[in-house]
Amino acid sequence: MGVHPLPNIDLYWSSDPFFSVSEIADVMTSKRFKMILKNLHLNDNSQMPKKGEPQFDKLYKIRPLIITMNETFQSAAKNTCSQSIDECMVKFKGRSSLKQFLPNKPVKRGFKIWARCDSQTGYLFEFEIYTGNKGNEAETGLGESVVKDLSQKLIDEKLENVHVTFDNFFLQRSFCKNYMKIIFIRRVQSERIVLIY
Repeated sequence: MGVHPLPNIDLYWSSDPFFSVSEIADVMTSKRFKMILKNLHLNDNSQMPKKGEPQFDKLYKIRPLIITMNETFQSAAKNTCSQSIDECMVKFKGRSSLKQFLPNKPVKRGFKIWARCDSQTGYLFEFEIYTGNKGNEAETGLGESVVKDLSQKLIDEKLENVHVTFDNFFLQRSFCKNYMKIIFIRRVQSERIVLIY
């Protein structure tokens, strides 16, 4: 659990002082924690769109949490003028249809996450978990779709002189021309050239 992982959840309430975590055990009993864990729902399962429907979302059950986290991240810090959009991997070895295998990455198996962060501090402003092809990438491409989704907040707020940096996977010059108030910087890896739009 969090920053203090133990091999078994019951050990947090252990009478052995080596394992017990009083900060958890003093707040609630093991039985109450397990009851909350068992019954915690973030979304109404009866309203969940079926697979194949246009509104189907693989992350439907945790979507309210993702939305709340993104809103909190954005409200807790002011947008800076230097930001970066990139992918990152969250290590995961269990079973999930969302798990990705990227052999050339330091974390080879896990969840792929697209993130918009502050280039100086690494502060996360917004993220999206990759769930596979959404269908709208056919006309624009996956990279362009990611940049459009993650920079939409910057575009909506009409921020000027924001530098958004990303690598050559993400998008083409045509997209950048539509958003002249935001300065998009794309790195072309093979020639080590930086293109500014």
